[in-house]
Amino acid sequence: MKKQGDDEIKIARLKQGLVEEFEIKDLGRLGYFLGMKVTRSKKAIVVSQRKYVMDLLQETRMK
Repeated sequence: MKKQGDDEIKIARLKQGLVEEFEIKDLGRLGYFLGMKVTRSKKAIVVSQRKYVMDLLQETRMK
């Protein structure tokens, strides 16, 4: 039986290994990446360009 804590330990080990090898820092949960909104649930990761499209429509006065 796999427990949630097992994954947390593996993630912590991975992060520590990356910190030892590279100059990085943990910025927390991803919200936006390259102008795209990123939403995460237990079943999926959704990437949306809605904000980009809305800004583009407004810029071209199509909104």
